[in-house]
This record gives sequence, structure tokens and C-alpha cells, in this order.
Amino acid sequence: MEEWAKVRQDEVVRLPESFKVHESFLEDISKMDFETSFREIWNMYISIYGDIAKAPQIFGVPLYEIDNYNNFTVQARESRNAPYRPFNLLYNLLISGSFNNGEFIIDINDFKAVNKVKNTNVLFERFNDYGFFFEGLKNYKLSNQNISMFYPDNKNVMPVLKLMADKARITNRLNDFFSCHYKLFQDDMNTANYGVGIDIVADKMHTKKEQEFIYEMDAILREIGYYAQPKIWNEGPGYAYYDKESVMRNNGPYHYLMLSWKTKLILYLRIRNASACLEYLKHCPDTVKQIFLRGDNGCKNKLNGTCKFGQEYTIDGNTYWRCGCCNAPFYFTPIKDDIPHYIKLVELGLKK
Repeated sequence: MEEWAKVRQDEVVRLPESFKVHESFLEDISKMDFETSFREIWNMYISIYGDIAKAPQIFGVPLYEIDNYNNFTVQARESRNAPYRPFNLLYNLLISGSFNNGEFIIDINDFKAVNKVKNTNVLFERFNDYGFFFEGLKNYKLSNQNISMFYPDNKNVMPVLKLMADKARITNRLNDFFSCHYKLFQDDMNTANYGVGIDIVADKMHTKKEQEFIYEMDAILREIGYYAQPKIWNEGPGYAYYDKESVMRNNGPYHYLMLSWKTKLILYLRIRNASACLEYLKHCPDTVKQIFLRGDNGCKNKLNGTCKFGQEYTIDGNTYWRCGCCNAPFYFTPIKDDIPHYIKLVELGLKK
């Protein structure tokens, strides 16, 4: 649980120095006050996810030992999703309420109809720690009364949160609400012209260097003629590139994959024949050579002798094994200056 809470904290989209806010969101607030309030909300997200990582038990989330469960179990899935619970509850409250003479009132029937979050009483109490106060609860438990919700430290936080939740609901961008994505506000309330294509990976990065690589690599591969589509992992979103549209549609083997692995950029290369790359590798910089100077143990197919996609190669007397059963066998943290070498290596090593 602690690990996934930290991942969710890292997935909160990094804020630029300034960001666009569509005029439709600024009818009752200045751009400066809007941005100040949103930054306060952003810091709140970071704090809540961080506190779940430190003390998950006080948030009423399940405390499974991740190592005891594989990725496909209910327990593993709950561990990945549980850190979202406070924000799922917050979202449900916001879309179920409206302002009445400056007071934010949540219709209890509307809220009960949409809310599926567990242990809400625990989370209502925790929200006090972050500046929220409620009227209409009994010992932090729901009653038949409507709920009034306040954030007295900054009068603009509740209106901005309400706009944020409504935009996420209307444009079907709940994950952007969970990650406090500033781009929710760049278009009008009914439009979301972002988060498609390679943006799904770039927006998760924490550094400009990683983002520059992503956009450069994407532009080069598209110019070559590659087809591309999202490929989502538990650890984060990816974008895969295929030489044929038919292969892409059938979710066949990609040639390249850029992946946000827990907000760190990883590049996968489909090199099926590393031996065919070794002569070229002699003339590459060390940053490229290092890609080939490690191996893996292989999956169960190697152990039982049925592996069809693994490969063995030798460099300087050292033999390496690379498994290729589940994903492209070569993966690493990429460098923009080495992009031409990555392209050439796939060209040389694609065929067995």
C-alpha cells in the first residue's frame, strides 16, 4: 500500500510556472486567485498521498503485503486503487453539490446514489486535517441530512475544486482529477483537447529532459511512418509504435514502447537478434553499449525449456540472456542524443 500511495503522489502532474486557464473558468475569480487556489489544491494532493504512504492505516485503506499477491489478485488491485479513495470521495461530494448563497451544499440523496467509497467516516475525519469542515454528519457518519462543506482558509478553493470535478465529469477525465491535472482548465467546460497521443506519457514525467525526449522520439517515429496507440500498464501509461496498422489493431508486437514506469521514462526496443547489432555497437557511445551489457534470468518458459522469444549473445567474452516473451527484450532509460542509434539497432536486430 505504501508503495502505491507513493506512486500516486508521483503521478500528480507537475505544475509549470504558469498554465492556461480558459476564460470560462474566470467569470467570478481573477487568474491570479485561480492559480493561487489551484496551487494550494495541488499541494493538498501531494500531502494526502504522501500521508497515506506514511500511515495508510489512519485512512482506512487495506493493508495488504504486496509481495504476497500477484498483480491479478483482488488484493493487488485494491492496493493499487486504494490511495485514490480520498479523492474519489472528494469528487463524489463535489459533483453532488452546488453553491447556495456562497455555501456549498451536498444533496445527500445524490451523493448516496454515486458514492461507492468505503470507510467514508474515516475519510471525513481525515479531511479535517487538510482544512475541510462539514455540517450534517453525525460523528463523521452520513445521516439523512444534506451536507455543508467548507474550506475556510481560502474562499476560492471550494469553487475551483467544484469546477475541477465538474470538468472531469463532463469530459470523462476522472483520472485527471485524481492526478490534479492543470490541463483540465485549458479548454472550456465541455472540451478536453489534451491527454491524447504521446501526451499520456509526457504529462507523467517530472523533468523537462524526459519530456523533450518523448516528443522528439515520437516525431521521428511518426515521420518514419510508424502507427501508434496507447498501451496502459499498472505502473503507468505507455505509447507503442508499430510498423503496420493491421499489427497495431491486432495488438501485435510493437517495435518501440515509451512507458511511464511509476513516472520514470523507460524505452523498450524490439531487438530479436542482438548478435546482428554487435558490429554496429562497437562504434556507438558508451551510453548505447551499456544497454547490451546486462541480462536477465528469463521467465518460466526458459526454465521449462519452451522459450521461443529469448536470445543469448556474447560481448567481450561475457554471455547475456534476454527474455522476450512478454515485452520487447531491451529496455532502459533513454537519452535524446542517442535516438539515431536506437532506430538503427531496431533496424539491424528486428529479424531473428
